[in-house]
Amino acid sequence: MPYIALLRNEDTGVDITRFITLEEKQSVIRTEWQTLDGRTYLQRYGVPNATYEIVAYVNYAGKQLLFEAEDTAALLKAECKHGTFYGHIIELKDFSRLAGDWYKTTLTLAPEVTDE
Repeated sequence: MPYIALLRNEDTGVDITRFITLEEKQSVIRTEWQTLDGRTYLQRYGVPNATYEIVAYVNYAGKQLLFEAEDTAALLKAECKHGTFYGHIIELKDFSRLAGDWYKTTLTLAPEVTDE
């Protein structure tokens, strides 16, 4: 049986869409400086900041569900082939209208620590 992805609002228990792709992203805060003899030094601060970037294809109802999830800071669950990820929307980009009353958007989730 093929694996089916899922984006779900855990606060309401409502499935938003099954058409998603997910990429884990990481950003590191660091300072770089160069000495007079040409050597480069790097200093890293704290731990890397991880986020999940999701490309989602939704119908009109799914678009409204994403707006609601962003507005209420709902906990979202993203299931895909390489794992299950939880987080809150920190960025919801503009929607591109597709054929058949479908929309494409990119959203970024801040990871939520869970026991799962």
